[in-house]
Amino acid sequence: MSLKIGILGWPLTKTLSPSIHNILAEFSSVDLVYEKLPVENLSAEKLDDIHTKYDGYNVTIPHKRKIYDLIKSKDCSNITELAQGTQAVNTVVLKNSIIHATNTDIEGIKKTFESINYDLRNKKILILGNGGSTQTFNYFCDSSNEVIIVSRQKGEDTKLYSEILNLVPEIQVLINTTPIGMPPFEDELLPVPYELFENLELFFNFGYKTNSKLTEGFSQNVQIIDGITMLIGQAISSFNLWTGQEIKFDHVYHEILERLNNED
Repeated sequence: MSLKIGILGWPLTKTLSPSIHNILAEFSSVDLVYEKLPVENLSAEKLDDIHTKYDGYNVTIPHKRKIYDLIKSKDCSNITELAQGTQAVNTVVLKNSIIHATNTDIEGIKKTFESINYDLRNKKILILGNGGSTQTFNYFCDSSNEVIIVSRQKGEDTKLYSEILNLVPEIQVLINTTPIGMPPFEDELLPVPYELFENLELFFNFGYKTNSKLTEGFSQNVQIIDGITMLIGQAISSFNLWTGQEIKFDHVYHEILERLNNED
């Protein structure tokens, strides 16, 4: 089996996805080429061009919601319930002239909370950002959660940062789905009043290997995790979909993490 896979996003200056998939290919003896597909402005024409050259691809910031709409408009598409529920796509499989679209980020989020043994039920949650990752995490939450979404742009279900000051002290879980902390925004701080998070238990930054000053304003009692477990978890699920493998997360996670750390 020989497969050509890519990762679609922008700017893709710092992504561990190629390394993870090369490790998975090595584990399973699959002949797989995994390439970066940096596209700033995604269009139907650019997507069609990718579909003629690749067997599948991952999707990352900022295209997870845009690509859902583009694929949904095509007759030859099969969109999973997860992708429909989140209205975001991070994994596409191209097979037998059919575009199969799904969202394996849900599995990555699940593995993250399992790995830290954190019970998300009945928590009050603040999500920073309003892109595809925000939709995905909101979908992952259940009816016991109170979820507030905040962004620089107000929307039907989205508040402005100026509107949440009185809500911040009640927040128990803070989720950052914005690119702040990742290149080219690695030196920026989150536009939130760190000192007002009186009851914050957990900060989950979807980015990984970010500047440490991003979290310096939080209390030492706050548990801080990044997106590396989520990244590996969703990658394993994507890889299995493309290749037909049945690689288990628990069997490979620690070795992948160790090898990524050794690449630094």
